[in-house]
Amino acid sequence: MQIRKADYSDVADLYQMLISMHSQTSLPVSPMNKGKVTGMICSAISNGVVYVAKEKDKLLGSIGGMSTSDWWATEEYLADLWFYVFPEHRNSKVAIKLVKTFINYGKEVKLKIKLGNVYSGDIDRKDDFFKRLGFVKSGSLYMEI
Repeated sequence: MQIRKADYSDVADLYQMLISMHSQTSLPVSPMNKGKVTGMICSAISNGVVYVAKEKDKLLGSIGGMSTSDWWATEEYLADLWFYVFPEHRNSKVAIKLVKTFINYGKEVKLKIKLGNVYSGDIDRKDDFFKRLGFVKSGSLYMEI
């Protein structure tokens, strides 16, 4: 398995991966807009950071994000836009390697990391995963369905 920064040749695979991620939400979410999703993937590749985990030419998972700030502050941090590993690779080291690579990038550019965990049916498992990596839970997201 190889983890590397994504480039524009990965856009189609990333789009298909995000369709899969979107289809596995446990709560109803708005439909994906192909143009908006493709544009955000390209923006993250050019203005943020996107890592892909691949084995040969097969995408196993990815994490992508950009720097931003809270609405009340100017201090920037690195936030994920997506973090997804295909179900058949979740018992491997793909997820931990992707997050650790993202963390290392944050250290290189001197930005703290904020990762989200929303819309999935296994929130407690993912919370535990992030806690094991040294993150602290900082809130919850509530939505009307």
